[in-house]
Amino acid sequence: MLINKFIELCTIEKIFPVQKIIVAVSGGADSLALADLLNRSRQKFKLEICIAHYEHGLRGQDSINDAIFVENFAKSLGIKFFCESGNVQNFADENKISVETAARILRYEFLAKVRKNLNFEAIVLAHHANDQAETVLLRLLRGSTSTGLSAMQFLTNSPYGLLIRPLLRFKKSELEKYCIGRGIVPRIDATNFETVATRNKIRLELLPALEKFNPAIVDTLCRFAETSAVETDFINSQVEKIFPSVVKNGKILREEFLKVHTALQREIIKKFIAENTGGVKDFGFVHFEAVRKVLTNNLDGVELPKNFRAKLKRGKLSILKNWRLQND
Repeated sequence: MLINKFIELCTIEKIFPVQKIIVAVSGGADSLALADLLNRSRQKFKLEICIAHYEHGLRGQDSINDAIFVENFAKSLGIKFFCESGNVQNFADENKISVETAARILRYEFLAKVRKNLNFEAIVLAHHANDQAETVLLRLLRGSTSTGLSAMQFLTNSPYGLLIRPLLRFKKSELEKYCIGRGIVPRIDATNFETVATRNKIRLELLPALEKFNPAIVDTLCRFAETSAVETDFINSQVEKIFPSVVKNGKILREEFLKVHTALQREIIKKFIAENTGGVKDFGFVHFEAVRKVLTNNLDGVELPKNFRAKLKRGKLSILKNWRLQND
C-alpha cells in the first residue's frame, strides 16, 4: 500500500525533523494525495498540520472554485485552512517576468507568511518524481552545470524557510491511483495541458518522446538528480573550505586559484560572483567559464550580465559595477 511506502520512506530518509508543518494544496491529485498521506501518518511522525492554498486569480471562477474545494477538503480532514488571493498577471507585468515565475514567487511568499504567523517550522510541497524529471530536463536545456542538475531534494533550506518534499520518489501515476482508491476526486487545471509554458512542453511532449527510448526515463532522471545532489554537497563543502584562501579582500588571487581543481574553480567563481553581484540568477555556465578563462589564461577581463565586468589586474580578479558608465 502507498501509505506504508510513504511512512517507510519518510522514516528511512528522516524527512520530518520538525513537526509543525504547512501543507501547500492546490486541489490537484498530487497535493491532495500528499495532504491525505500526511493526515494518515500524523500520529506516527507527531505532526501538527495546516493546509494552505494560494488563489492565483488566473482562471476566473475555476480558480475561485479550486480554493473552495480545498477548503472543504481541509474541513473533511479536520485540518485548519488558510487561503489568500492575488493577481499574478499584474505582478508579472509590473516586474516583467513570466506568469509562471510570478505565480511561484507570490505562492511561496504566501506560504512563508502563513508559516511565520503560526510559528510553524516547515512548508511541505507535493513535488513528485515526474516533477523532478521535468526539472532536470528543464535545467539541462537551459545549459545548467552538473551541480545545477541536482534539482530538488527532500529537505531544502530556503529564504521561505525549510521546504520538505516527501513525494520525490513517487510517480504521478501512483498518486493518481491513490486518490482513486481513497475516493478523492481532484480538481483539473486545464492550463496544465497547454503547451505554452516550457515545463508543460517537457511534460506533454519531451518526456513521452524520451520514454520511447527508455520507458524508465523518469526513474533514470531522478537517480541522476539524487546522485548529483550528493556530489554537489561534497563539492560545496570543499569550496567552503578553500574559499578564504583563494578570495582575499573581495578579490580572487590568481596564484591560489590555479592550484585548485577545475571542478572547484567553477564553483568558486559562481560563489564569488554571487557575493559581488547579489546572486547568479542572470549568470550561466558560459559566464562562469569566461571568468575562469580570464584567470587561467591571464587575460585582461570579460564583460558580464547586468553591466558587470570581471577585471584581472596584478594577479587579482575583481568584479566592477557599472563599468560601462565609468568609461563613458
